[in-house]
Amino acid sequence: MNQSRVACDMSTAPDTPEERAAEYQHLFATALSGRDQTEQSVTFRFRADPVVDAQVRSLAAREQACCPFFHITLNGVDDQLWWETETFDAATGHPPGWVVRPSV
Repeated sequence: MNQSRVACDMSTAPDTPEERAAEYQHLFATALSGRDQTEQSVTFRFRADPVVDAQVRSLAAREQACCPFFHITLNGVDDQLWWETETFDAATGHPPGWVVRPSV
């Protein structure tokens, strides 16, 4: 079977990979409350704050645009903003939305 490649595409992104990495580093250093990981997902927990909320939502939207094979959800839980990224579908073992096409 022929499988589609999974790769991020930042060709139309408003930032560079280096700028994005620096933004993650800053956000994690200043606002990350915790992190959980399973075989299918990773969840980052950020402190609730209007500025942090705006930064997290902007970063998540840009990340979803360049990596559409991830499923990103943001939820307010108690005094935190949770960013969950599903990396693999438990049923298929592939990223969400992954399509396996038979070879022709």
